[in-house]
Amino acid sequence: MSMILAMHVMTHLLTGSFIVSMVLMRKAISFKEKVVLLGLASLLGIVPDLLGNRYVSPWSHSIVVMGLVMVPIVFIFKLLLKKYSYIQLYLCLAGSVLGHILVDYLGHGVHLVYPLSSEAYTLPLIYLGDPTVWVPMLVVVMSFVLPMPLGRRRVLSVTGAVCIVLYLGFKLAMLMQLEQGLPRKFTLTPQAAVQVAPLGDNRVHKLSDFWKMGFDVIDSQRRILGVLPIPGGGIRLDLNLIYAMKGDVVRNNSGKDGLENVYRLPAAEDEATFEVREESRQGPAAEVVARDREGNPRLFIYKDGAWAEGQRE
Repeated sequence: MSMILAMHVMTHLLTGSFIVSMVLMRKAISFKEKVVLLGLASLLGIVPDLLGNRYVSPWSHSIVVMGLVMVPIVFIFKLLLKKYSYIQLYLCLAGSVLGHILVDYLGHGVHLVYPLSSEAYTLPLIYLGDPTVWVPMLVVVMSFVLPMPLGRRRVLSVTGAVCIVLYLGFKLAMLMQLEQGLPRKFTLTPQAAVQVAPLGDNRVHKLSDFWKMGFDVIDSQRRILGVLPIPGGGIRLDLNLIYAMKGDVVRNNSGKDGLENVYRLPAAEDEATFEVREESRQGPAAEVVARDREGNPRLFIYKDGAWAEGQRE
């Protein structure tokens, strides 16, 4: 976990440096100036976390607040770095801070537009520390620092940026595939919640785990957990249960990072659960063949928004 945390921090440090490298790619800058600019951008890239916990200081991860705060700060730096235009410095320095917030938005919840809204938002595409994101950033930064022809630097910079965009596009395609496909694959009630996110804590053990997307389906009588390894591929089910009785699906904003929390209230303390083995659908009707803890088969029939145990005629 310490390695994951180190890569998480590295992602934020490199975000600011990556933005500087892209904005000033074609500008003639001495090695000393490059080190100063990249160091400043890296420091600003972790400033939102230094300003306080996201729960206590939601403004620290707001693009509205931090975007405005950086206006006078960049003006001060403009007095010291006169050879750069205000626009260039704002893109580099404010971009480092806002880039941190964007990365967090792609990894977990942030109060993106506080104080316009106190709600936390996320587009969960990456597990923070994903080397598929920070390695291309590192390549771009190194091409900016090391002496090399402008043409080669431009090729490396554009290639790195394209790799990141394509990767995020693939992860977005996986997210959409699951959000749209799971309700078609499984029979769910209108109360069902489909939650999709990268594999999280204690589930990332090797490089390929960063590329996967996990899902959690919570319904009044269903609980389904699984993983989608690649875009367009088949899903792997880790859990597929059906409950004998209907429970309430509860939604509130007490989840991690201030996001929505969804859970099912059990219908009884000792309610029975069954492992789903087969599922068939024909129009609005559906059947599930499950087995109990002793391995005995049980048939459940979906009718009028609920599952009930029955027998084939």
